[in-house]
Amino acid sequence: MARNGSTVVLSYYADLNKNGKDDDGGTWVKIANVTDKGPTDADNSTNGFILFSWLTPQLSPGQYLLKVEDPYGPTRTTVFTVINAKLTLIPTIYGSDIKTDKGLVKPGDSFSVSTQVTGNCRLCHTTDNPTTQNPGVDEKKVNNSFSADLSQITGNSADTAAAPDYVHHQLVQWTGIASKTLANNQTVNVTVTGTNPAGNLTTQMVAYAGVNKAVNIPPTSTSEEGNQSTTSSAQSSSSISNPLPGFEAVFVVVGLTFVAYLMNRRR
Repeated sequence: MARNGSTVVLSYYADLNKNGKDDDGGTWVKIANVTDKGPTDADNSTNGFILFSWLTPQLSPGQYLLKVEDPYGPTRTTVFTVINAKLTLIPTIYGSDIKTDKGLVKPGDSFSVSTQVTGNCRLCHTTDNPTTQNPGVDEKKVNNSFSADLSQITGNSADTAAAPDYVHHQLVQWTGIASKTLANNQTVNVTVTGTNPAGNLTTQMVAYAGVNKAVNIPPTSTSEEGNQSTTSSAQSSSSISNPLPGFEAVFVVVGLTFVAYLMNRRR
């Protein structure tokens, strides 16, 4: 920054003609004011630099400009591109003991379905404190982006679109009680649906389990028409180590983050 402790204005612009200029009739949208060592400067130091993370709105795919206005220095702009894509889901069914019951359910006993999720950073921000300029995440909307058809395991026809019990970072989980009428050694499945609200793009993956005998069938994807399935190219669901609340793991948070380093410091 030109002066330590000063405040800059951050804003974005939809560059519809993709020429890197704000010349196609649009308007700049303010993101935030950020003060060096202010409450939204993540480096928490009066040092002529700011670090600010921006959780984007549901922007349409295309090219955008970011602008940093420094009252004591030059205005800087840069280009970023928004690409909306389907979520990646890797679901797994567990019996009551997640250490020994992967791919196995027992009649009348508890079970859980866990899926890793990538491609929607908003899962990582359900605890953000919203502000006017940076609205954060509506946790209810995040939860509504996921459902699972548990009816084959629970035997309950009302469980075809069950809401998740637990959403955190890249993990979504459902829990329930398996039907007492399940046949020994039969194979059951759960279809997990996840929707990226940016573009309303839906992904469906099917996880499998055996009754009283574990099966190791990789998750498969279902077509949009729902009349066929193909083997998923996703990694094995064995990479999910502990799907229950309280797990300890380090996930790479994938999403669009705006990090503004304001350089060219003047003493």
